[in-house]
Amino acid sequence: MGTILSSKDIGWRLRKLRLQAGWTQERLAEMIGVSTQQIQNYEAGSNRMNTDRLQQVAQALDVPIQTFFTGSDETIPMAVEEKLLLDSYRAIPNKDIQKSILKITTNATKHCE
Repeated sequence: MGTILSSKDIGWRLRKLRLQAGWTQERLAEMIGVSTQQIQNYEAGSNRMNTDRLQQVAQALDVPIQTFFTGSDETIPMAVEEKLLLDSYRAIPNKDIQKSILKITTNATKHCE
């Protein structure tokens, strides 16, 4: 049997997944119908997420629910869109085009902060 994770462990993974998605706490709160403070409490491990809420969060972030329970040294699975983006990027034979796409995406993330 595996290790039982604490609310803090699951909260840390929630925060990591949210940031990986590029979302603010406000956006996630809106998506699942809770307050921003509630997201802060989940991420801090102050409040536990029940199974319904955990499923809502996983669905909103487009990750399998088991992502919250994988070992900390395991990689987090990519969403379908992320894998498609990565596969498409790798399939571009022209390195200059790849560099241009990378520049566009990194610049776009700077404007979202």
